[in-house]
Amino acid sequence: MTNNTPKKVLWWLCLLVAPAVLIAIELFHPAGFTQNPGMYEYLYKPEPYNPQFSALGYFGPQWWFTLHMIQTPMVGLVAVGLWLLADKVASSEGLAATIFAWLSRVATFVFLIYYTALDSIGGIGLGKTIEITEQLAREGKLTPEQVMGVAQVLNRTWTDAWVGGVGSFISLTGSWAVFASALLLAIALFLTERVPWPALILLVAFGWELQVSHTMPHGPIAFGLLIISAFWIWWSGRRRSLEHVSHE
Repeated sequence: MTNNTPKKVLWWLCLLVAPAVLIAIELFHPAGFTQNPGMYEYLYKPEPYNPQFSALGYFGPQWWFTLHMIQTPMVGLVAVGLWLLADKVASSEGLAATIFAWLSRVATFVFLIYYTALDSIGGIGLGKTIEITEQLAREGKLTPEQVMGVAQVLNRTWTDAWVGGVGSFISLTGSWAVFASALLLAIALFLTERVPWPALILLVAFGWELQVSHTMPHGPIAFGLLIISAFWIWWSGRRRSLEHVSHE
């Protein structure tokens, strides 16, 4: 095993395995329920496929909790993967490429922080709170009126301008940060003149789709684009290395 082996393993873990896992789980991540029927009213019970909510199905608040328990570390690995892509820009590539690569790293850091906060508040914490509320209601420890009160608090939290699950400061900051990261990274790699431009377009498209939403269908599309782009970048580098060896 070479000294580069751990980095290679991390590369494929972050840019193939993690996005593939995210594609699978985001197929069952509903969207569009905030106003009708309302967040709590939709998430507190299992729901079959309904094109209005995009997901192939929803299995109840336990799934909402589990989904985000999986999603949070997988998104963290994707962030590491974007950082690894930025490492392909060496300081010898020039000042402009180096600056854009570092700006991409900063945006990736912001993306990681705010997406983790979003998943913690609107995913893990929310799912477990809904699950506990429904359990207490079944045990007769919460009256229907009390459950309604909890639902109102959670619905207001979900739409809060700072910490809400959609359109909030946390949500928008994380979303635009990943687009900025992908765009700046694509510019940096383009300036190296060593990466095919179609792969960079796919990288920017990944950032845009994830900026729109990580739910179905945008999330699976975004992570699929990332896998294709990362593989293309890897393959072009491998082919260039083989050509270099053959010319020696």
